[in-house]
Amino acid sequence: MGWNGRRGKDVLVCPLRPVERFRDLRPEEVADLFQVTQRVGTVVEKHFQGTSITFSIQDGPEAGQTVKHVHVHILPRKAGDFRRNDSIYDELQKHDKEKEDAPAFWRSEEEMAAEAEALRVYFQAGK
Repeated sequence: MGWNGRRGKDVLVCPLRPVERFRDLRPEEVADLFQVTQRVGTVVEKHFQGTSITFSIQDGPEAGQTVKHVHVHILPRKAGDFRRNDSIYDELQKHDKEKEDAPAFWRSEEEMAAEAEALRVYFQAGK
């Protein structure tokens, strides 16, 4: 999970087989990617008390892709989280830039483990 700015958190969902562009995914990988994205989106929205979700794939450099593997951003949203709703895309582009996503800005292993543990309960059977 990332998106440690004042706006909230995001989760990245990546296919198991790393590919650069969405078109390079096999049909079954696309289905798996979106089934997982749907499930994770439901959890992220609930856990972070969102009321909506922005799903984003930046596919190619002109679309803002700076990391050369397919990934889906899942961003929980709330009313008024951005003055201009589409500003979320400006934030996404900044988020993926090398200097904005440098190790100095990453959370510790302990912080990520605690967050994963908090989210794990949503994925357990019967939840």
